[in-house]
Amino acid sequence: MTETTTAMRFSVEPAGPCRKRIKVTIPQQLVTDEFDKSYRQWTRSVPIPGFRPGKAPRKLVEKRFGKQVAVEVKQSLLDNAYNEAIKENKLSPIADPEVDLEKVSVEPSQPVDFDFTVTVKPEFDLPEFKDIQVSVPSAVPTDEEVDGAVLALRKRKATLRPVKKGGVESGDVVTIKVKGTAGEKEAFQHDGLPYEVGSRMLADLVTDGLDEALAGKSVGDAVAAKAFVPPHVENHPLAGADLALHAEIVDLKRPELPEVDDKLAEAFDFKTKDEFLAFVREDVARHKAGQRDKMVEDLALAQLLQKTAIDLPDDLIRKEGDEIARRVAYEMQLQGKPEEEIAKQVAEVRARRSEESGNELKMWFLLDKLVEKERILVPETEVREAVAQIAAYQGQSPEQMYVLLRDSGRLSSLRNHLKVKKARARLRSQVKVTEAGAESPAKGDAPKQPKKKSEAAAEPAEPAKKKATKKKGEK
Repeated sequence: MTETTTAMRFSVEPAGPCRKRIKVTIPQQLVTDEFDKSYRQWTRSVPIPGFRPGKAPRKLVEKRFGKQVAVEVKQSLLDNAYNEAIKENKLSPIADPEVDLEKVSVEPSQPVDFDFTVTVKPEFDLPEFKDIQVSVPSAVPTDEEVDGAVLALRKRKATLRPVKKGGVESGDVVTIKVKGTAGEKEAFQHDGLPYEVGSRMLADLVTDGLDEALAGKSVGDAVAAKAFVPPHVENHPLAGADLALHAEIVDLKRPELPEVDDKLAEAFDFKTKDEFLAFVREDVARHKAGQRDKMVEDLALAQLLQKTAIDLPDDLIRKEGDEIARRVAYEMQLQGKPEEEIAKQVAEVRARRSEESGNELKMWFLLDKLVEKERILVPETEVREAVAQIAAYQGQSPEQMYVLLRDSGRLSSLRNHLKVKKARARLRSQVKVTEAGAESPAKGDAPKQPKKKSEAAAEPAEPAKKKATKKKGEK
């Protein structure tokens, strides 16, 4: 056999934005060889009465299993052709190939001709980014921001008191008898489910309109609203369903906030009020520095996007919503954000317009190109560290979380997320940054922060040197 008789032939032509149509010719000899290999495997592995394994006549195997063998050979030939076409033409697919298998027929002594369409990364040149200049607000925390962080921490130590007069207000905790329906089918029912008004989180669901419906209502009143499962939650039985909520208020309590004093400081493992407040200010400063860094990156990416022509197909933009949600969820999980906060953010992502999703996707391709140009790598040790962070926040072992992410196909997404995160940091370190109130431009490093007392995250994190246990009556 010579190479010319066994080599597949390909032709590639444009088929729209990010699309390539690949025409394939598989020579007769390759088809015959694949049929022979498949029949040998079937003869050895499938028992046929009256014959020892591997000894049944080929004609008999063809008669009994010819259709199954043809399907197997077709899939194997298509897979091989796809992989070889991608490698030979140096394409970067970002979705499964589109091919009509029903229209492809295979015969042992005939060549096979077919075509398929593949979605690939957009082709463009990365603009120069080292001359980009951006201006961002100062990362120094204001008194109002510190007061807001302190208020959030006071709420964590609040005592719930029954509301005897007046109706429901934001921040109240109501207990509701609730029923959820999807269409005409009952999805769930609960006789006493707690709900913090304003949180939008009812157990593991995101509510829509429940806060507005509850406002001013009293015990015994009935309300209606909607709910859905956050997009980043995997394998939820109600995923994708639009749920109607029917709720009755059975209890109403209001948080009584503690004073800002040494007693509150002690609840968070600090000796004095001043020590507690100093830590909160440092924590807010760290959080603002992180926000400032992200703003620098986003503004720099926006400028790159203006300089770059990237044409994307509509269906790819529509699919981007879920991928954005997953990236947002990963980032917030790595930061140790609570599930209700993740759900709220992901819900906002879900509601974005297609134009915004398209820009997010274009920025993703810009960063992917930056990863390639700067040869950014993520060692396995860093992947393991990220998995360990997610596992710690979700109460699982790193080994369990690694297996879960690997088996669900999300480990590669996490690895890509870490690459892109490094690419954003590389971009930030190269652009010129001016802060409001700063005397001169500076590189994109975060402003110097006060010495940390701990590594707890802000927005606002519970600033305990060790995890404080809740006392009776605490929220």
